[in-house]
Amino acid sequence: MVMTLWWVACLLLVAGIVVWAITFWNRRSMHRAPVLVANSSFLERIPSFVRSQRLARVLRVVQVGIAVLGLLAAALLSGRIATERVQTPEFADRDIVLCLDVSGSMYEYDTEILQTFASMVDDFHGERIALSIFNSTSRTVFPLTDDYDLVERELSEGAEAIDFDEFGYRLGSRDYPHDKVEKYADFVEGTRGLDDQASIVPDGLASCGQLFDHAETDRSRSIIFATDNEVNGDPIYSLDEAAKTIEDRDIDLYTFYPGAYECSEECFDELQKVTEDHGGTLYQSSDPNAIPSIIREIQQTQAQKMGAEPTLIRTDHPLFAFVLTLIALAGVLIVGWRNR
Repeated sequence: MVMTLWWVACLLLVAGIVVWAITFWNRRSMHRAPVLVANSSFLERIPSFVRSQRLARVLRVVQVGIAVLGLLAAALLSGRIATERVQTPEFADRDIVLCLDVSGSMYEYDTEILQTFASMVDDFHGERIALSIFNSTSRTVFPLTDDYDLVERELSEGAEAIDFDEFGYRLGSRDYPHDKVEKYADFVEGTRGLDDQASIVPDGLASCGQLFDHAETDRSRSIIFATDNEVNGDPIYSLDEAAKTIEDRDIDLYTFYPGAYECSEECFDELQKVTEDHGGTLYQSSDPNAIPSIIREIQQTQAQKMGAEPTLIRTDHPLFAFVLTLIALAGVLIVGWRNR
């Protein structure tokens, strides 16, 4: 806590000391010689008189103590006790597209990525979120929206549906209930539009870039691109061309690379080079919990890009000093009335 107007508190304390000094000096200068009254010494032996004298002295001390306490409380109140914190403004004009490779080599990671993203929905305030999945072709699961109930439901259901080892199921090494197979088939429906092709990563990225609307408005736009870059087919775009279309639309690219399945280091090297050549950031991790780091990076970077300046937030806490001042004032009046 800090006292933002400490100099006002000091002035009030000095003023209180000056008033007390003047009052004390006037009382001394106006002090008169005592009046002697004959045969009054017996009063000091009367218990009720002694008690009254003692009570009067105690009340004077209490009244002075309460007055001092009230002065200190008033000084604290006038000095504005407050807490301070630095805050960077958050923007509600941020669009984020989760662009997810749902080819067979990614199934071990997709479930955890979607679960992690779903668990973060409560941390969003005004951002619009979209989910696009791709294999040989792309499907938009839901477009950009700030309906967080829908977002969380779709992500949670998608995480459950995609938890499916298709290779193992086809080879007979994995067995699933019929409803589980149907959920998986429904979720990936529309991502296998090209026969004998899979994981067309460049075209998937280019499709994700088309989900951003309101091109004329000044909004921050980001793609979280999760893929192992194991292409099995003939894409329309090269990865470099797809990333360039993203960069040309002023969309920030955050690539999440979980690791290789069958591809050599060439897949990672290409993904890293293309991402960084077009101003993006690549995260290499088999841990989907790296996704929160990507979100934090998006929020911090976009706040800087849109000119957010750190702001000092000051919160006053006057209640304690105000109540103490009020109690002291009431105490002085009550004790003064009792001591009159």
